[in-house]
Amino acid sequence: MDIQQLRSWIFELYDPLENDRQYIVFDADRGNLVIDVPRYSERAVRLMRGTGSLALILVTNAARAREAARFRDAIGVQVAAHEEDAAAVEGGADVVLTDDELVRPDARVVRVRGDGAGGSVVLLRKAGGVVVTGDLDLSSPPARSLLDLEFSTTLSAQQPPIWDAAKDALRVLQRELVKPRRRFGILLDAPWDRSYKGRLEDKMYHNDPIVPREVTTPREAGMGPETLVAQDATREKMERAPRPTRDAVR
Repeated sequence: MDIQQLRSWIFELYDPLENDRQYIVFDADRGNLVIDVPRYSERAVRLMRGTGSLALILVTNAARAREAARFRDAIGVQVAAHEEDAAAVEGGADVVLTDDELVRPDARVVRVRGDGAGGSVVLLRKAGGVVVTGDLDLSSPPARSLLDLEFSTTLSAQQPPIWDAAKDALRVLQRELVKPRRRFGILLDAPWDRSYKGRLEDKMYHNDPIVPREVTTPREAGMGPETLVAQDATREKMERAPRPTRDAVR
C-alpha cells in the first residue's frame, strides 16, 4: 500500500499488487473525505492520517463497506453508505444515503443500478466535474447512466485516472462514440481537400464569369502555332518598342 498526491486536492491510496485504488479528497476546512477504504492494515491507517484531519468515510458498494467499520474504530470518523449497502457495515452505517444525495457542498452521491447489482458514484464539484466510480465497470450497462452527469475526469478503483475528456472515453466504452479508424497521410488526400477540388472543377466552364475565356479561337488554334493570337500580340509589341539610334548612343 502506498499513497501519492495526484492533484492539490486529491490523494490516491494505491496497492500495486492488487491494482486497487482509493481516494482521499483534501479539505482543510471541513476535513478530508475518504472514498472507499483498502484492506485494513496499520500502514493504511497511518497513510490516511498523514493527509490531515479525516471527517467522513464514504463507501460505494457493499464489498467496500465490510472493512469500513475497522477504519472507523481506528480513526474515529463516521461512515456513510447507501441504504442498500448500510447493512454490510459492521454495526451499521452512521450516515445512510438515498439514491441522489448531497453529502457535503462539494460531493454528491448518485446510485447506479443494473445487471442485478448496484453501486454509488461520487460527483465532486471540481473544475470540469470529477466522478469517482469505485468498482463500477465503465463498459457495463449500469455505467451508461453516467452520461447524464457533467464531468471531465473519472477516478476508478481498478483503472488509472482519466483526467481529460473522460465523458468521451465513456461514450467510446459504451459504443456511443465510434473511434475513427481511417488515418490520412501525405500520400492520401483528406476528404475536405477532395470536396474542395470538386467545387473547383464545377467552376471550370466558360459560362462562369469568374473563369477567364481563352483568347485563342478554335479556328486559329487549328491553323498551327504560327497563327496563335498570343504569339502575334507578343511579336507586335516587341516590334513597336522604341529602339536606340546611333545618335542617342553617341
